[in-house]
Amino acid sequence: MQYNDVFRKVIVDKFKCDIKKTYQPDHKYINQLIASLNKVEANSYNQSHVGFISEYKYLESVGSLNSIEAFVNGCLYQLLWINTILESGKFASTEEELEEEFDYLTPSMLGNPWTLHKVTKNGVCFRGDEPFQESRVIFNSDNIIEIALELSTVVEKNEQVKSVATSGSKASESSLFKSKDLEIKCLNVLKEIEHPVLDVAGRFIDKFGMKGAIVIWYDYCKKLGFISNDIINRRGIVAKAVMNIIPGLSIEGSTFEKPPIAKKYKDDIEHKLAQISLK
Repeated sequence: MQYNDVFRKVIVDKFKCDIKKTYQPDHKYINQLIASLNKVEANSYNQSHVGFISEYKYLESVGSLNSIEAFVNGCLYQLLWINTILESGKFASTEEELEEEFDYLTPSMLGNPWTLHKVTKNGVCFRGDEPFQESRVIFNSDNIIEIALELSTVVEKNEQVKSVATSGSKASESSLFKSKDLEIKCLNVLKEIEHPVLDVAGRFIDKFGMKGAIVIWYDYCKKLGFISNDIINRRGIVAKAVMNIIPGLSIEGSTFEKPPIAKKYKDDIEHKLAQISLK
């Protein structure tokens, strides 16, 4: 067995816990772990704390989990279980092999959309069932370290977000939207979509295609009548106003004149914004 020494050191240093010899799969927390990571674009996990906090907020809102510490501990336990698979050096490509090699039973009940699919030289692969059937999340000896580091920050970052939300902005009016309340709701959409464009603190994540997502977002806010009337057709001012409410964003006024190349964001953004318009 080849230990992942870097991963093990991160666990001991960041979580202050000992590493046991054996861990078991827990489908409840497998779902929470994988659902969090599926919200992070292109399996790049350096912003996965955003996905973790987003998933926790969802679980909290539906009343199925009320402790972020329990959420983090459950995800950590499953991360440690996945690491035992990676460290074993064994491979499996069928349900029978997975059950034999890793003591993993595929769940048969509804509400467990993520299942262990196979273990190859590329890593441990989970697949999504309906409605995530096209999704895959793969763990390998490198990205599991990054995931562990991000998970270790979740409690602290969630508290920071709560603190910002509590203190709030002193500004009672929006420089872009018709009201401050609309501005807050519409910015939250960019945090809550499947591939977040803003992190939990509201900062622009800045990955490929995300500026196009901002244009889609602005254009649909305008279509729904959310944008202040005196700013709609002044692209240079629009760019400055958008940058003013999204820290870390740098965007030219001309960007708002081009058809955005960000199709994977479009339906999700428009669906969530339309829900705001109905409230």
